[in-house]
Amino acid sequence: MSTEHSPAAPPPPWLLACWGMPPDARIAATHGTNNQTFVTMAGSARWVLRISQNLTAAQVRAEHRLLARLRRAGLPFAVPEPVPTLSGDFLAETAAGPATLTKWLPGVRPDLSGEPALERFGTAIGQLSVALGGVPRQDAPHDWLTSPHVHPAVPDVGELCAELARAGIGSELTRLLAGFAQGAWLTGAGAALPVQVVHGDLAASNVLADERTGKVTAMLDFEIAGADLRVQDLVVGLKHSYALDAPDWQRRTVALARGYCGARELSPAEAAAIPELLLARAIGTVIWRAGRWRRGQAGLAEVTERLDDLAAAFRWLTAHGGELRDLMQQTAERRASG
Repeated sequence: MSTEHSPAAPPPPWLLACWGMPPDARIAATHGTNNQTFVTMAGSARWVLRISQNLTAAQVRAEHRLLARLRRAGLPFAVPEPVPTLSGDFLAETAAGPATLTKWLPGVRPDLSGEPALERFGTAIGQLSVALGGVPRQDAPHDWLTSPHVHPAVPDVGELCAELARAGIGSELTRLLAGFAQGAWLTGAGAALPVQVVHGDLAASNVLADERTGKVTAMLDFEIAGADLRVQDLVVGLKHSYALDAPDWQRRTVALARGYCGARELSPAEAAAIPELLLARAIGTVIWRAGRWRRGQAGLAEVTERLDDLAAAFRWLTAHGGELRDLMQQTAERRASG
């Protein structure tokens, strides 16, 4: 098992030829933590080539069915559109995993530093959630309800904690992970909440916006989409927008929640569960990254970073979880009453 994460090697020429790309097509690697992603250019045309390190070919085909449904759902923003190979298939098998090519979508990464941008982001999350509500579970790469945010390389969290300790990670962090993982995360406050297919990784890095207006123009990367609690996309959006990290987190959180509630109902039970689900998300993120570390796809430092995030989330929620729950419930009530 490697503890270092090497940069992605350029894709072999034969792979690009599957889509009829010319030999002089230009390739540029982009940042990604769950797969190998490249911008492919031929003349003035551009595409995105992704080699999935975590999905089987069957899961990629399920992702493509999900995307096809979303493109027919009347969303006010775009989602990726796979391009067929010359043989008519929509993926090519490689030693590193199944490869897909999608059309280039215009836009820039949104700046979520202001309340208007956060409200727009929240609205887009709600709109996507409504559209995903009609997607059958079999048309998504994962079912997180039967395997809640664990990595296939981590069947035993206890053994993982012992392995991390042997690798030099401090006992305080490994004890924290072991203690939380033994609890009933996702079976406490979230046990009776509505379920559906969710995106699962809504962050600014997976969103495109109009550079002038800030309007959301596309949602990207449905690789970890799957059946889960309906409210999870709002939970993830709160986490990855960094709305909770600022001194004025209350105003920022309300802005994002206001946008969401304008597009999608937030039930009182869902609002009450958000603090617990934020902690559960932090646990799942550690385990997912540790699974990639076990496979040699991530460095040990990435696991340590997420363990530190888990410890910070626990401290923050201990201090502010009650206030966060009240704010979410109040925002949902105001939206529901008009």
